[in-house]
Amino acid sequence: MKVLVGCFYHETNTFNPIWTHKEDFVFVEGDAVLDRLYSVAALREQQVDVIPGIYATGLSSGIVTKSTFEFFTNKLLNILQETEVDGIWLHLHGSMVVEGIGSGELALIKQIRALVGSQLPISLTLDIHGNIPEELSQFVNIVRAYRTVPHIDQAETERITAEALTTVIAMKETIAPAFVKLPVVICGEKALGNCEPLKSIFAELAAVEELEGIATASFFLGHAWSDSAHTGASVFVVPRTLQDAEAASQACQRLVDFIMARKHQFDYAAQALAPEQALDYALQIDDKPVFVSDSGDNTTAGAPGYNTVLLKLLMQRDLNGKKAVVASIFDKNAFAELNQHKVGDPVSVWVGGGADDYSEQVLLTGVLKAKGDLLGYLNAENDIVGQVCTIEMGALDVVIANRGDSFISIQHFVRAGLQFTDYDVIVLKQGYLFDALTKVAYGEVLALTPGASYLKIAELNYLALPAAVELI
Repeated sequence: MKVLVGCFYHETNTFNPIWTHKEDFVFVEGDAVLDRLYSVAALREQQVDVIPGIYATGLSSGIVTKSTFEFFTNKLLNILQETEVDGIWLHLHGSMVVEGIGSGELALIKQIRALVGSQLPISLTLDIHGNIPEELSQFVNIVRAYRTVPHIDQAETERITAEALTTVIAMKETIAPAFVKLPVVICGEKALGNCEPLKSIFAELAAVEELEGIATASFFLGHAWSDSAHTGASVFVVPRTLQDAEAASQACQRLVDFIMARKHQFDYAAQALAPEQALDYALQIDDKPVFVSDSGDNTTAGAPGYNTVLLKLLMQRDLNGKKAVVASIFDKNAFAELNQHKVGDPVSVWVGGGADDYSEQVLLTGVLKAKGDLLGYLNAENDIVGQVCTIEMGALDVVIANRGDSFISIQHFVRAGLQFTDYDVIVLKQGYLFDALTKVAYGEVLALTPGASYLKIAELNYLALPAAVELI
């Protein structure tokens, strides 16, 4: 039994004006692909001959250029053309938007089907924040979404979809999933796995997977910051055999009813306050660290990372003996200027993209405190994706990066040359805290800042959403 494996992963924020290019992806090919996928061990346990496809993962950002999409797609298709396989296993996101094409996942799978035919089993691991086109269900056999927010179960999900694929190959049956698109768009910061109603929804998914005839059950929250006809929540249920199709359809409707009955329970898990009030809240807490999420410029949801709203507010404040850091501000030019200096040099640099009212330039004057590496996140959190320089201005440190990114772990601070324990208040370019920081946080607050990932999604200028979709 031969199975091709690969990853082509990107979450697209269409409100981010900076398009995504080939150079913005972490890309490996050949046998190095096998070292990055948890599915490989599960397949090898089943005596499968694993064929490496590609591994291309991009940090959340703007629309993917057509040439970038075609580059990675052609790489994968060329491997398929040269190798006979019994099945295909892929780790995708579900919310890739491509210039002039639309859903990248749908376009990719349709091209694969055109090459391998309709009978070859295809298994997908997808992010729970995927905006899934209904048409995709016609071209794939196995699907399962992550079942944690923040995401910590990618390894388990890859293993489950890999084992399900080998089962289908052995059965020699072409199973088809049940799928329903839900008429709701849910703000991501209102849906955390340890809070209701998502906690109960995850429990219901587990209960459905215990039913006879059900292989996998998935709920997709969707990615709210994508102006697409496919944006929104959905449900996928995969039957075990062809004879279980009706059971899958009934289970799918059970999940739809369960979720829709709870749709108005989604709400912020953390304090969500206007920018100035968010800083007030953080600074009045005695213990540390307190994390402030610059939620409107959340790079983990694809925002650019260049907004200076919270930076300006912090510079205008008396921090009352506390130490704060902004990690980080994306500005290639400012980084390049700072990087010419040595640590310890006095520096002065204008920072801010200047692309809109929220990224107004700010003059920073201080000392170059540190230089370091910028790590990625999710599928790239151990990869160096850029560099940073940190300016110290008395009680306020500002990290300047040469790409949009967010510090999601303690290691991100270490690789930047910083110690997170030095700070009372830490401003991050993200929404909800990632798991590693939740474990060390004394407090957290969502600053309702403006930008490409603005949390009040009902106020966003959607143009492509169907009129009947409800914004939550």
